[in-house]
Amino acid sequence: MLLRHKLLIGTAILLGTGIATVAAMRMTPIYTAEALVMLDNRQNTIVDFQQVMSGLSTELGSMQSEVAVLKSPAFAEKVVDKLALMNDPEFNASLRPPETDWFYYLNPRNLIPDSVMGAVSGAAPAVELSEQEKAANQKTGVVNTVLNNLAVRPQGRSYVIAINFDSEDPRKAALVANTIAELYLVDQLDEKFKATQRATAWLEERISELRADAKAAGDAVETYRAQSGLTGTSGENTVLSQQLGELNTNYMLARTAREEAEAKQREVASLSNSARGAGVIGDVMGSPLIQALRQQEVTLQRQIADAANRYGPRHPTLVSLQKELGDLQSQMRIEAGKIVQNLSNEVEVARAREGALKASLDQLSAQRDTQQAAAVNLRTLEREAETAQTMLQAMLTRFQEVTSQTDIQEADARIASAASIPLQPSAPDKKMIVLLALLASATLGVLLAILRERFEGGYRSPHQFESATGVRGLGLVPTIPQMSRLRGSPAAYALDKPLSAFAESMQNLRTSLLLANPDGRQKVILFTSSVPGEGKSTIAASFARVCANAGQKTIILDCDMRRKGLHGMLGLDNKRGLYEVLSGEAAPSEVIQTDPRTGLHVIASGSGSSLPQDMLGSSRMHQLISRLALEYDRVIIDSPPVLAVSEGKLLAALADQTVFIVRWGKTNRETAMAGLKEIVEAGGEVVGVLLSQVDIRRHAQYEFPDSGRYHGYRRYYAN
Repeated sequence: MLLRHKLLIGTAILLGTGIATVAAMRMTPIYTAEALVMLDNRQNTIVDFQQVMSGLSTELGSMQSEVAVLKSPAFAEKVVDKLALMNDPEFNASLRPPETDWFYYLNPRNLIPDSVMGAVSGAAPAVELSEQEKAANQKTGVVNTVLNNLAVRPQGRSYVIAINFDSEDPRKAALVANTIAELYLVDQLDEKFKATQRATAWLEERISELRADAKAAGDAVETYRAQSGLTGTSGENTVLSQQLGELNTNYMLARTAREEAEAKQREVASLSNSARGAGVIGDVMGSPLIQALRQQEVTLQRQIADAANRYGPRHPTLVSLQKELGDLQSQMRIEAGKIVQNLSNEVEVARAREGALKASLDQLSAQRDTQQAAAVNLRTLEREAETAQTMLQAMLTRFQEVTSQTDIQEADARIASAASIPLQPSAPDKKMIVLLALLASATLGVLLAILRERFEGGYRSPHQFESATGVRGLGLVPTIPQMSRLRGSPAAYALDKPLSAFAESMQNLRTSLLLANPDGRQKVILFTSSVPGEGKSTIAASFARVCANAGQKTIILDCDMRRKGLHGMLGLDNKRGLYEVLSGEAAPSEVIQTDPRTGLHVIASGSGSSLPQDMLGSSRMHQLISRLALEYDRVIIDSPPVLAVSEGKLLAALADQTVFIVRWGKTNRETAMAGLKEIVEAGGEVVGVLLSQVDIRRHAQYEFPDSGRYHGYRRYYAN
């Protein structure tokens, strides 16, 4: 494939490498100077004060931030102002003279006016700018040029930042690189000085506010102490707490006594209603009188029991004892009632004492709460006053520290290595440019060759066609040399050059058709193609002449009534022909002409202009073909293209064999397949495909089985 497209690849390589070489030779040498700046994380401790602006960190993020500062437009503008680069044509494009050399005019973009380019691209009309705005834009352009020539990057994992600057002048490159490094250190000191000034101004303002706040807080403490009556000692609060504790203890004792009295009252009341009555109360309460009466009751009950056993129920002694027992029990109940009444009085006394203690306790608690709330508020005000005073003192101390730092600021970096004047240009690398252009152009050439190969839609070998359709290949027909075509008809080339590759292809076709028809019954051979320009008429005429010259009785019919050209190839006239035979105006013998060189019989298309499909599909056409097949060894039919007109399909049905012509490498594969399909569907017997107009030199470069045919054995042919 590369050999087939070596001219395309070579052209791409020559053009690409040549243009790159010329461009590299015209490039202005660029010199690069490098200055090294190291971030210094070691600080000189002159005074043990905290700095207003802390030193630079050596973390990766901090390093990248410093790189961004060095690459910022604001910093580049300082460099422009410092070195007056606005007056340098290298950076200010408006100061450069216009280019007028021949290479400038090779660029077509430079030949088109800006107004035309703006109109074509649809750009908005230019905005009118004032002189000040134009100067600002011009300065922005110079700043951008400086940034484009500047490269800033950290050096690996170290604390060093490399500053590289490109310039056409080596001295200027070193000057700008060193200036950037120096301005970076000055910028650090300037930022620290400005930060110190801002801190001093803020501290002064803040100190004034804190003085006012401290005074207001102190006044508030004294005012509140006077209003709340607090002396500032905690003695009163301690005595009040002790009194409150004692009172609370007495209240709890009184409450306990009241609860005990109530419990005893409830128990006595419940026992007084029981069956045992006063005796039980006496046991519970421990009353001596009740206990004595209880003993007497027991004695009387024993005596009554003895009397009941000794006497009858109405005996005076038993009655007297029973009466005495009743009186004793009544006295016990009276005494129990007194005890219950005494318990009720005790409960009321306990309740009254508890209530009095509770009222005193509540009053004292309220007094304590009021005093505690006032003390809390006072302590809050005192803390606020202390805080304000502390902040004021801290601000005064910090103000003294910041003021003392103004004259001892140091940069957080230092110049590790100043830029020296470069002796050799860093760009362009002309050898590398030419080498890369060579590789790129070679790659482009190969890609173009692949694309060209990919988009070649035609067939390059009969084997391709046979693999795609199953139709056998009949061979290749080489293209006729240009000089031979200019000297005479292509159909005469096979006779003029009988040992040429073209003549050999006709002989090969004749042999292939003989092998396909060994009994000689299939005499009518149709030559057709899918589209015009594939060489079917030339091949049909040349094949007919070869057959006639070999002694076979051959006749050829020009059935392409729309494009009548066969008679011209053979040097005959077209006064009468096939049209007159089919219309009945003449007999076949009257229109047959003879080729003077080979004795080939020819029926031209004729001079009529009726619809050819009606005439070629008529019964007279069938009869004519049948009659000629009986009289001749070969009946050759030159058919119009089957995709162009419909007559080709009618003729395919009349022929015994159809030779399908496909132009080598030109006819689209889908087009050839469609033409073949038309012939098969019309009932034609396709004996094979023949590739025409083959470039045997290019064909030999393909990896087909027949790639070396004709070209590989060209010593056998006399073209």
